[in-house]
Amino acid sequence: MLDNEKGVNQLPKFDDLTDRLISEGNEQGTISMKTNLDPKDPIEDNPYFDKNKTYTKEELDKFRNFFGGS
Repeated sequence: MLDNEKGVNQLPKFDDLTDRLISEGNEQGTISMKTNLDPKDPIEDNPYFDKNKTYTKEELDKFRNFFGGS
């Protein structure tokens, strides 16, 4: 048996790990760049936008605002 195979059974469960931190988002500002190659509408060609889902106007506005659309 290889050393790598021995270690697989010795890995701790995720709940037992103490060196992980899961927290809320950062309150500080972020930097993003927009180029002339980016589409005018952030919904266009965006992998995070599901075209099969029905969105409210508020959801669309939040999405556009997050991705820098007008």
